Amino acid sequence: MGEVPPGVLCLRSGASDEPTARIGYDLPGVDGAREEVLALARALATSSLWSTFARAVLVVRLNPQPLLGIAGFFSAAERDRLDMLRSQLRHALPGLRYIGYAQAEQDCMRLAERLRQRFGTAARSEFYYVAMPRGGYVVLGMLAYALDLPPDRLGLPAAPEAPVVIVDDCALSGARFKRFLSGHSSSRVVFAHLYSPPELRAAIEEQEPRVVVCVSAHDLEDHARRLLGANHARWQEHLGRARDGEAYWFGHCAKIGFAWSEPTTGWWNGATNQLEPGWNLLPPELCLKHRVATDPKSARIVTQEDGPGPIVPAATVLFADFGDAILLGESLTGSSYALRGVGADMWRALVRFGELERALAWLRDQYAVDEVTLERDLHAFGEDLTARRLLEDRRGQGSPARRE
Repeated sequence: MGEVPPGVLCLRSGASDEPTARIGYDLPGVDGAREEVLALARALATSSLWSTFARAVLVVRLNPQPLLGIAGFFSAAERDRLDMLRSQLRHALPGLRYIGYAQAEQDCMRLAERLRQRFGTAARSEFYYVAMPRGGYVVLGMLAYALDLPPDRLGLPAAPEAPVVIVDDCALSGARFKRFLSGHSSSRVVFAHLYSPPELRAAIEEQEPRVVVCVSAHDLEDHARRLLGANHARWQEHLGRARDGEAYWFGHCAKIGFAWSEPTTGWWNGATNQLEPGWNLLPPELCLKHRVATDPKSARIVTQEDGPGPIVPAATVLFADFGDAILLGESLTGSSYALRGVGADMWRALVRFGELERALAWLRDQYAVDEVTLERDLHAFGEDLTARRLLEDRRGQGSPARRE
């Protein structure tokens, strides 16, 4: 057995002393630790970056303690990327905010009221409304009813001086709004949306003379200074150069997702000096965009239930069978191993049957070797993996017991 880092990387787990510990994934219909890791695996598999890991699988260990990891064969650059993405999950999951249709309806009512407070009856009688593709169409549909907009107010006006409200679901950097605005000649613009950080709205109003005001139903809090500390200015500088004026502002807000779409967020890869996409966090059953765009057959998710025992993989172990190799990872130490040939078959036999005698019987059918030698080798194999905290015997004997 040779150590082959990286082989297996634990992405999320509950506390080691709490078998039912939650991983901090608060979504409707996701109830309990087992459901959390399964839903998160389905979400990660919808990410565009998942297809870039050609020989890898997402591994879900359901018991005794829910674990989620990724196992595969990675270059050094891919391992660095995975380490950064693991950090993204640690920061993003606890603050993830999901907006279902019922909440979006309430948000649109709030947005309508703020427009009425700012512009009075003109919000309905004088303004024209257009939606930014594609989430803006969902919001504008609700907002049109909330404001009781006449049909002739939905669309761009013939005269460029007529005031236009550009509608979207959220704004995080303003890049999409900037591109959309560049294609229109309207001289008086209101940017109305459901969620955005106040710093972004202020930046847009300062940098865009055509924008009268930015109106949002809810504020998003920027956590960049707290998370980055002394590196904040350098991070801002990197992003500014990388995006070369395509955005108004850069921050780090809590992850937000809607029932129709999940905004794409990125992270700065210092090794490549590029802004790269992060993980999706909404499973396809809670996000229309993911549900339509994702083929479940390409998800590459391996779900593990413990075998009959008493010999089982240790509680903190994730593993995946790639045919020519079995990759093992110990989530507490981060150690990864590869089993090939006889070692891989011994692992398969012990995990499948959970006891030495039945594992020996299965291995005798696979190898032409005397039983005494086979039993000695299997026992030594079990002791080695137990010492590395990869196998355990639930009878409390530590390693797989030798038959008398």
